[in-house]
Amino acid sequence: MQYKLSKVVSQSAPSPIRVMFNAALNYDDVISLGIGEPDFHTPGPVCDAALKDAKAGHTHYTSSQGDPELREALVEYLNPRYGGGLDIGNMQVTVGGMGALVAIFKTICDPGDEIIVPEPYFPAYKAMIAFAGGSLAAVQTRFEDGFVFRPGEMEKAITPRTKAILLNSPNNPSGAVIPPEVLDEVARIAVERDLLIISDEVYDRVVFDGLEHDSIYNRPGMAERTLVIGSSSKTFAMTGWRLGWVFGPKELIEVMVKVATFYTSCPPSVSQRAALAAIRQPESTWQKMTDAFQHRRDMAYEALNAIDGISVNLPKGTFYIFPSLAGLTDDPLQFALDFLEQEQVVVIPGEGFGSSGKACIRMACTVSEAVLERALNKFTRFCQRRSG
Repeated sequence: MQYKLSKVVSQSAPSPIRVMFNAALNYDDVISLGIGEPDFHTPGPVCDAALKDAKAGHTHYTSSQGDPELREALVEYLNPRYGGGLDIGNMQVTVGGMGALVAIFKTICDPGDEIIVPEPYFPAYKAMIAFAGGSLAAVQTRFEDGFVFRPGEMEKAITPRTKAILLNSPNNPSGAVIPPEVLDEVARIAVERDLLIISDEVYDRVVFDGLEHDSIYNRPGMAERTLVIGSSSKTFAMTGWRLGWVFGPKELIEVMVKVATFYTSCPPSVSQRAALAAIRQPESTWQKMTDAFQHRRDMAYEALNAIDGISVNLPKGTFYIFPSLAGLTDDPLQFALDFLEQEQVVVIPGEGFGSSGKACIRMACTVSEAVLERALNKFTRFCQRRSG
């Protein structure tokens, strides 16, 4: 039978992350620096609380907008960092941060609409925008700028078809954090050009060196035109629970609830109870994870910076590092495949994150320090063979 597939699905390239993940299945004893999943397990008290609530009957449908108790807790958790003006009407709980993105794009995109996205970007953005009928308009960045976009170049990318600007800070894959002055400029552009801002802030708690997370939402005039995405996956080591959220103007949230209703009915009730328990854990529980990621970042940066032919920026957040291989190869994909074959370590070619990253690879420092050290030693050895 000849299956009649939709053009948008047929033309969507597979995620480079999954390509490398599948290639790794051919090898034994592989170290994966590929998938951005914390190696920490969800803390026991969170799991215990979710199990207790499940046994008490929290196993049924909830509101499509999310459990009111969780939304109240999220408002209390987020208000100190976002100006104090949120209430549960501003909050929608979603099936992961990706569920929030799907709800947003399905709510705002008509065929032909454009979403401006700085490179490098999470590969799923392009596919999800396309599935909603829109297209991704990329703004290129430069290694020498630390992959922070130049606002003037973003403004030049605006066309009559532009519907929104999508920001991701801290950034996957580069670990870059958008500086305050750049956020100020984007806010000015958004107000002057009457554009919506989508701010993917799922790594908001994974920032280093005493840096505090900053959001465009907090700029004058932006609360009414900004949707902020968060997730329990990275912050609370809850990737498998698939629980995220989005907050913003009530008028938009009310419409987005319709999308969630028809796509997923509601987020998983047990996962919502787990997120509620996570929010109530001591701050030290989560700070320990951030501290561990910073130490791993330092290990990776020091090792990569010592390799001839490798250039690397110091990430300010996330658990990724995004070195340039321009001094060693003009084919990072083949480099990654060769590295996997010879040393059984997975890294992700940078071109899948947009053309600005084509000379780079992404490494996720989401393994223990001992395993990360082994992987970095293998990488150093492999690069020395290539250059020698």
